Amino acid sequence: MSEKPAWRLLITPPASGVWNMAVDEAIAVSTGRGDALPTLRFYQWQPACVSLGRHQPLADIDLTRCAALGYDVVRRPTGGRAILHIDELTYSVAGPQDDPALAGAILDSYLRLSQGLLAGLERLGLRVAKAPPTNRASADAGPVCF
Repeated sequence: MSEKPAWRLLITPPASGVWNMAVDEAIAVSTGRGDALPTLRFYQWQPACVSLGRHQPLADIDLTRCAALGYDVVRRPTGGRAILHIDELTYSVAGPQDDPALAGAILDSYLRLSQGLLAGLERLGLRVAKAPPTNRASADAGPVCF
């Protein structure tokens, strides 16, 4: 029987957007170099935060309104569009590109990792279901991710 590769689980306390993105970047760098095990991290945002995708224009966001609401605004090292992180549990996954769980196209690894998260939640006794795919064209969705 082959042994499954070891991964690291990090559950960090609620933190600012800047701190969360710095931690994600440090984990990505260290796992990519092989200095740390592939990592699954769960975290929360305090205060609430709007995170922009790596190439998203800052002009997409009303910074004055975000400041008035007390929201942090940060840029993620990954793509996509703006996400409002409020009262949520976020996860990130980082590891070397040759890790079997992360191999293939981004969507392939996302689906594989999602299956693992669903299985883990079921083992905790939660009833879970995968949402059905949508036909919405993401390019037409505007500056907000969801």
